[in-house]
Amino acid sequence: MDKFLAQIYLAQSKQECERCFYSIGIMNAIIQGELEGDFFQYALDLIHHASAVSRIFWPPGGRNKQSSKRALRRGQALRDMLQLQNGHAVQNRSLRDHFEHFDERLDDWAENSKYRNIVHRLFGPRAAIGGNAIQDSDILHHFDPATNIFGFRGEYYDIQDLAVGLEDIYKKTVAKIAELEADKAW
Repeated sequence: MDKFLAQIYLAQSKQECERCFYSIGIMNAIIQGELEGDFFQYALDLIHHASAVSRIFWPPGGRNKQSSKRALRRGQALRDMLQLQNGHAVQNRSLRDHFEHFDERLDDWAENSKYRNIVHRLFGPRAAIGGNAIQDSDILHHFDPATNIFGFRGEYYDIQDLAVGLEDIYKKTVAKIAELEADKAW
């Protein structure tokens, strides 16, 4: 990959990371009681922008074979530049997929929920909602600020791990951009 194109992708990665950090800052302020706001909207923003970073380095492929190969080559070249490994915390887009395909997840809940109870936006420990009539799969959005775990229908994601992964990519991206800029200086 040529340096000019790499800089464009890296600049986009940097910008998306900064948007993630903004959302994390607001989420933390809401948790600390310093701000009032819709915590789950900022969580969704975080997940959306983190997925954009993920797609830059671990592209899902394209609509056709040629674009898919091109995207995979690009992702590999950028990962090599930053020395990012597969299995990185930012690589996983499962939580984003739950939001992106919410309608399908809701269809599944409607078909499979034993008691057809539903919980939206549970903020706090899982034990805050008890009883056998509420299954983990009945809780659509759950965040426990004591653990930084985000749950979606019984699947759990460590938001702190995601934040650390974003910071890793951000630092490496900023350093690589500076390196590429220095190479242009005469």
